[in-house]
Amino acid sequence: MAKNYFKSYIWLLETLLTQGPQTLKEIKERWRDSIINENNKELAPRTFANHVAAIADIFGIDIVCDRHTNTYYIENMDDIGENRIKEWMLDALCLNSLLNESASLRDRVIFENVPSNHKFLATIIQAIRDSKKLKIRYKSYRSSEEISMTVDPYFLKEFKRRWYLYGFKGDADGLHMMALDRMARVEDLDEGFSLPKEFTVDDYFRGIYGARVYPNMKRELVKLKVYGTQVQYFRSLPLHSSQKEVETDKNHSIFTYFLTPDYDFKQDVLSFGDKVEVLEPKELREEMKGIVKSLSIRYK
Repeated sequence: MAKNYFKSYIWLLETLLTQGPQTLKEIKERWRDSIINENNKELAPRTFANHVAAIADIFGIDIVCDRHTNTYYIENMDDIGENRIKEWMLDALCLNSLLNESASLRDRVIFENVPSNHKFLATIIQAIRDSKKLKIRYKSYRSSEEISMTVDPYFLKEFKRRWYLYGFKGDADGLHMMALDRMARVEDLDEGFSLPKEFTVDDYFRGIYGARVYPNMKRELVKLKVYGTQVQYFRSLPLHSSQKEVETDKNHSIFTYFLTPDYDFKQDVLSFGDKVEVLEPKELREEMKGIVKSLSIRYK
């Protein structure tokens, strides 16, 4: 696929997403003024039709014409909202398109760098889409040796500026989590695989806080006491999807969660300093107390 065509697809999607239904004349006028149109070419009806067909094939997004108004619009908008991967991809690509059209903003809109974004991400996404096995050379931080494995790529997850692939290696250990930044090589294979019909990502991560999923992880009720203005931040950006505010006072609020209080959860709670206190369960409170005590010794 030519690079300029891909930019055109994203431009067309971004136009319809932000401007709403458009006539072909309006789309052609916007195209004429777009920075993506480097050669100042007119958007021919046949080219437009090819773009619509390519967008349906690549993104699974249908652009159709309302014959009553002669406007083009995205027909399956509801599907986009229900598909988190598609929604993320469109958000990222459309934002990139917008910034490309506004070159002067490039130094004024700052993103966090995700190193593994550029390592094998496209290859893995394509393998997931086509249900093709991957051959991966991988070196864990816990091992000095690089290993080679064949994986059924189930899904991807971004967490704390790292991308993780979850895949099945054919053993009895279930799904394996692999960080993209620890992959030395990724090759797509001609051999296909079938995702189990009963498998869903939502079920797999139900009650999980971080990226790690271990057998028999214990999900339990966790109660946090949040102080001062930190309460507002918790309300606007919940720590976990199970968050509930069960008590509110002048100086604090109490939030409950049903999740696995794993390493990542403990680290995030500690990052709030004295603004967040673990109340329950008792075992977790004692563990956090021990960590705080060890920290105080470090800083003597």
